[in-house]
Amino acid sequence: MDRLSGELLLIDGNSLAYRAFFALPESIATSTGEPTNAIFGFASMLVKMLTDHGVRPTIVVWDRGTSGRTKVYGEYKAGRLSRPDLLKEQWPELAPLVEAFGYSNLSLEGYEADDVIASLAERAREQGLRVTILTGDRDMFQLVDDGQVTVMATGRGVTDTKVYDRQAVIDRYGIGPELIPDFYGLKGDTSDNIPGVPGIGDKTAAALLQEWGSLEEVLAHVDDISGKKRQENLRAHAEDARVSKVLATAQRALEVPIDLAAVAASPADRSRLRDTFRRWELRDPLRRLEEALGDPDEAAPAPVASTALRAKVREGELADVGSLRRDVAVALAGVEVPEDALFADGPGFRFGAYGGPPGPVLAGPCAVPAELSAALGDRAVTIHDAKALGAVPPGLVHDTEVAAYLLEPARRGYPFRELCEERGFAAEIEDPAARDAVLARALAEWQGEQLFERGLAELFREVELPLVHVLREMELAGLALDTDRLERVAGGVRQEVLELEREIWELAEEEFVIGSPKQLEEILFGKLGLTRKRRGKTGFSTDARVLQAIRGEHPIIPRIERFRELTKLAQTYLDALPELVDAGGRLHTTFNQTSAATGRLSSVDPNLQNIPIRTPLGREIRACFVAAPGNVLVSADYSQVELRLLAHIAGEDVLKDIFRRGEDVHTETAATVFGVAPETVDVGMRSRAKMVNFGIAYGLSAYGMADRLDIPQEEAQEFIDRYFERFPAVAAWIARTIEQGTEQGYVATLFGRRRQVPELRARRWELRKQGERFAVNMVVQGTAADIMKVAMVRTARALADEGLATRLVLQIHDELLFEGPEAEAEAVAALAVREMEEAFELDPPLAVDAGTGPNWLAAK
Repeated sequence: MDRLSGELLLIDGNSLAYRAFFALPESIATSTGEPTNAIFGFASMLVKMLTDHGVRPTIVVWDRGTSGRTKVYGEYKAGRLSRPDLLKEQWPELAPLVEAFGYSNLSLEGYEADDVIASLAERAREQGLRVTILTGDRDMFQLVDDGQVTVMATGRGVTDTKVYDRQAVIDRYGIGPELIPDFYGLKGDTSDNIPGVPGIGDKTAAALLQEWGSLEEVLAHVDDISGKKRQENLRAHAEDARVSKVLATAQRALEVPIDLAAVAASPADRSRLRDTFRRWELRDPLRRLEEALGDPDEAAPAPVASTALRAKVREGELADVGSLRRDVAVALAGVEVPEDALFADGPGFRFGAYGGPPGPVLAGPCAVPAELSAALGDRAVTIHDAKALGAVPPGLVHDTEVAAYLLEPARRGYPFRELCEERGFAAEIEDPAARDAVLARALAEWQGEQLFERGLAELFREVELPLVHVLREMELAGLALDTDRLERVAGGVRQEVLELEREIWELAEEEFVIGSPKQLEEILFGKLGLTRKRRGKTGFSTDARVLQAIRGEHPIIPRIERFRELTKLAQTYLDALPELVDAGGRLHTTFNQTSAATGRLSSVDPNLQNIPIRTPLGREIRACFVAAPGNVLVSADYSQVELRLLAHIAGEDVLKDIFRRGEDVHTETAATVFGVAPETVDVGMRSRAKMVNFGIAYGLSAYGMADRLDIPQEEAQEFIDRYFERFPAVAAWIARTIEQGTEQGYVATLFGRRRQVPELRARRWELRKQGERFAVNMVVQGTAADIMKVAMVRTARALADEGLATRLVLQIHDELLFEGPEAEAEAVAALAVREMEEAFELDPPLAVDAGTGPNWLAAK
């Protein structure tokens, strides 16, 4: 037999795939909703092998039978559950992933991977190769040979491993590798349904083998073993122990049809690897892979050659190369771009499929906007995060950040270069701005196709892209803040906080830091002996839900809740806002268009969307936002838009009729869930019914409803049951939405905005329920967000078209706030109501309430 040199890695494919799947959240998925947790974990482990141990010949072995063990013991592996559906979907992609690494896939008809690995390890050892076996099965420690074979055992995490040589096995079990089958013969293995001997676990099995040397000797000396019950079990289950040892013993003499010398010569297919990682959107593993592969020149994707570009020109897909160069040069304010490196590798230039060619290209970081504005005029421009430039180009036709958000709404961020690297776009241009421009166009081309294919092109072109301009104008306009009035409010709050602090200390009979969770825990649960509800890593929780649950146990609790409310508002608004106003006394928030998976906008630096409207203090703070001298504020607010949407989407005639008659939907719901006449519904009933209404729209379960209403879960379920009896179409729509989301992996708003919901197909009940909430909430709340965005674009456009001086200055949930001359107030209110109600045709129709005043509270 020829002698070989070097190392061989043998991987138990089934073990690794199952560990990856169960170790990672089932919510991991691609932007199109395809589950990838097993693929991600499997790829991560292969990258770790490459990163930590370098390139070496590798064989991944898969199960294709039980190696005859079911004939030895009919119940072998009988208790194992079938492969989960989400893993079944990913399974066919694992073998191609292995091949992309340049590794070999191997399976032998009728045999388990363990036996194939054992036989390969034996042959490799005989041929002089050093062998590492990567597996999660501890019975494979029997193959460890201190000279040539080690086992790399996977741990809890996806990439946690520990290498076992002979001494490591002895350190762990107290016995050598050769006794591992005897060890399993005594203790059994529940995962494979190997019976063993009842009452004998790891420690006892190891101790017996240390004393007697083998399973056979243990069984031969039962009378000498301590413990009557242990002796009885060993006698009664001696044959089970012998069978278990056979089941746990790896077969090492299988004829495996593979040439180990040929395996050692297989290189990794770098191009295929990158394509595979990008196909499954494995961003972090791809980054680590590129680092492991090294040689950046070889690793970088090749840019399109000028010959390919000229071919596209000949085919009429592009304008002539000269004009393209001029366009880019104009966009970059004079940066010269080499002809041979205009565009990166991309899927083709068919931008017209979703709305026209992108024209000149900008990309951030780029030249100062002021230097470009004169050259650009109203020319078509593509850019990444146009709103961050300061002045959005009038000819904006594509924003690569906004497009990326539409395609992957659950992503944490959209860094420009990261997006380009994931798609493999590259450009050999030294000037950074020129290179970014080239990459931006390549990225925009690909995004344009994806938007079109996924039915998102119209939403992008007609809503999200025009909204970029609207939001930037709102950010620049800002809103005036009466800092003197705010300081008076703050003074009152500070005084109340001091009084609350004194009262809390008196009730606690000692002074302590109320804002310290640890000190508060000691007071509430240690000193006062109140009910402990939930334990965390550092002690018992004192969060808002816990305090709400024990509110009636002691008068200190409502005072602590009030103290927290006031100090939070003081820190967030009363103390912070005056520091953020500009020289003209105006406050400028930043609207985040690419953060919420539902499509909702958020407000940061400062966040003006969380100022409470229903509390007296919240209303006082809103009154501090004022119109400039000579102006007024106009507030236009959608009335119960989510519930109207629910009636429309579900086709619920009973709910529609309530709105058509102008009845109060919360009162009607209260009458339903409490079983009383509408005229007898009191304020408390209506308030609870309101929570039920919105809870249904947001997909809350009985558990969630009970938590919100602070009632038993059974009572919450009764409320839901009565609700669905009154509104059966809503129940049917919810079931239909969950079913469709489960089948296709995503749900969509009425405008086509998608959210992937892989949680719907999770094994865990809690995760599936979370997915159900996501699905229902996305359709309702996401559509409401889309309607609001359309309303913002329509109202801003109408104000400009009618030549009004009034401007849109703020958006908060279902409300728009305008500022302008008092003489325009009536016309603006009418315009806002018209444009907002016509933003989408609903049944029942959208309804808008408008008001005018010198400050935000008065207008509201």
